[in-house]
Amino acid sequence: MKGKAMTADIGDDFSREILGSASLERKPSVLPEEFKRETLGVVHPGHEAVMSLDPEYFQALKNYYSTWTISRKDAAIPRSVMEFIIVGVLLTQGKMHGARVHVRRALLAGATPREVFQAITVAAIPGGVPVVWHGAAMVRAEMDALGLGIDERHSGTESPAES
Repeated sequence: MKGKAMTADIGDDFSREILGSASLERKPSVLPEEFKRETLGVVHPGHEAVMSLDPEYFQALKNYYSTWTISRKDAAIPRSVMEFIIVGVLLTQGKMHGARVHVRRALLAGATPREVFQAITVAAIPGGVPVVWHGAAMVRAEMDALGLGIDERHSGTESPAES
C-alpha cells in the first residue's frame, strides 16, 4: 500500500474543537461495518450520535446517504467524482470539517491529489478564491497523511479505521 492511513479518525479534531474535552473518551464504535465500508472508514462523531439516539432513523439516513448515493452499486459516475461534488459544495458553504472528510474520501476512492485540487479550483468559480486557499490546505494535509505525491493514487484497500 502506498502511504499510511491516519491512526486517529478525522472526527477527533472536530470533537476537540466543537464538542470539547468530554468527547475525547473513545468508546468502541457502534456503527455498522457496512456503513464504515461505505464511508471508506472516514466517519464523523455525529454518525455515532445519531446511531445511539435513534437507530431506526440512522438506518434510514444510511440507506439514503451511503447505500443509495455515495456507494451506489449501479452509479453512473465514479465515487471520486461524487466526492469532488460534495467537497465543492461544502467548501462554498464554509463547512470546512465536512470538506476535509470528503477530500480524504476522494483520495481513498482513487482520485489523485491533483484531481481533487482541480475540482476545488472549479468550485472557486461560484465560491470565491477562499475556496482554493482552504481546499488546497486540506489536499496538502491529506496528501501528507496518506503519503501521496501530487499524481499518485491511494492503492490501499483498507480504510483508516481498519489500519
